[in-house]
Amino acid sequence: MPDQIALQIDMKRTLLFLPLLVALVAGCAAPETPRATMSASAPDGAIVHLFEWRWEDVARECEEFLAPNGYAAVQVSPPSENHIIGGRPWFERYQPVSYQLETRSGDRAAFADMVSRCDAVGIDIVVDVIVNHMADADLQHDGDLVFTATGTAGTEFGPLEYPDLYTPDDFHQCGLTDNNDIWDWNDVEQLRKCELVDLSDLATETDNVRKTVGAYLADLASLGVKGFRVDAAKHVLPGDIAAMLSYVQEDVWVVQEVATAGQYLDWMQEYEQVGDLTEFSYTEALGDLLRNRNWADFAPEGWFWTSREYIPSDRAMIFVDNHDRQRGHGGDAAINYKDGALYELAQVATLAWPYGSKRVMSSYAFGTDYQGPPMNADEATKPVHGADGVNCGKGEWVCEHRWPTIAGAVAFHNEVKDAGPVTDWWTDGENAIAFGRGAAGFVLINGTDAVLDGSWSTSLEEGSYCNRLSDGECSPVSVDADGMLTARLPAMSALAIDRGVRQ
Repeated sequence: MPDQIALQIDMKRTLLFLPLLVALVAGCAAPETPRATMSASAPDGAIVHLFEWRWEDVARECEEFLAPNGYAAVQVSPPSENHIIGGRPWFERYQPVSYQLETRSGDRAAFADMVSRCDAVGIDIVVDVIVNHMADADLQHDGDLVFTATGTAGTEFGPLEYPDLYTPDDFHQCGLTDNNDIWDWNDVEQLRKCELVDLSDLATETDNVRKTVGAYLADLASLGVKGFRVDAAKHVLPGDIAAMLSYVQEDVWVVQEVATAGQYLDWMQEYEQVGDLTEFSYTEALGDLLRNRNWADFAPEGWFWTSREYIPSDRAMIFVDNHDRQRGHGGDAAINYKDGALYELAQVATLAWPYGSKRVMSSYAFGTDYQGPPMNADEATKPVHGADGVNCGKGEWVCEHRWPTIAGAVAFHNEVKDAGPVTDWWTDGENAIAFGRGAAGFVLINGTDAVLDGSWSTSLEEGSYCNRLSDGECSPVSVDADGMLTARLPAMSALAIDRGVRQ
């Protein structure tokens, strides 16, 4: 069997390269008159992706941790009805069946309550929306994947047939490959007309699909949703995405999943007219740097910033990892929670550097590629907030966003995000770096296996500062009248001080 065919079959089995997108609600009437909706600005601060969390848990997290600790927004998993797949893998959430708000995260009432409660404490909800496709196109059982042809709201469906929504005429059957799947990922026509790992590819250029998806997006916005992450956006023409968004009457932030593979080509740049883009090149470069190179390459104008073509900063959303890349989908495995202290340092650098809007991943522990969220015997998702406290760091929900170093880096980001370019760059030439954000803040990262002891030049005012990254009480750091910081930093640790926390 040719290698390309073997790869295609393996892709279908493991759903490699499965991008994220959100699903939508049947029965919602589209507004009568579309409008030209421009994307609002990105949230004014860090976003956290609470991957596969229940709506009640998201609401409580907004109230009890996110708002008090300076997070700006939450990205939630797709809220629309999805295909129930035997074993309940995570990727079933990316196989829409209808646009009813009924999933293992909760029902419509719970979703609306979450949006309202988070908004009340200043946290925006960003929904992962799927507009490129519906569920598996042929529903043929494949190895250990058991396709039930039933949705989480009880909807029964068949190949290219979704009751009261879509018929075969609403889908592409590209005819460009033997099985209508994408085979050549460099062929733009295949990307937009063929099936992504056998998922039913919506004909997004048609009025019925645009109005139906548009009604779903409008419904979410009417409930108070402030943003959409458009899954698999590069498989949909930018004009089609804009046409769907035109049914939304509110101004919403739009970020589109477009992986550029380090080349920002003309057809990719067209998505800027619709909204922001996910910058996977940043994720890929960071993983490469930390696994194969050293921190010194992070220097301004250094290897990290010249090895790839990056999306403009005001259009890029960056992240150390996401739910796909931490599993190795779509490229080499990103740095993730399993890397411990190295992962924390990667988050510090990402949140401190003046490039792009920021998103922090909050995972559940997984041992296999397919593994879904922590579940009870009845397949109900286990709560994060339970009667016996918060179920974080106990082998089920990882909750990286609560780690003191990462939460502290978010607070530092909030203080320096408008401070301008990097100043006071320093490196030992290998795995220790330092940089400032002018008079607003300063970061020191020790990525070596030894204690780092020395003095560094900053642009800060004289005084005693608190290390944002310490756990608990203020850990003082002094800056003298000449702007010199003297510190002793343990191996694989960091400090971040800013004008917002001084003794």
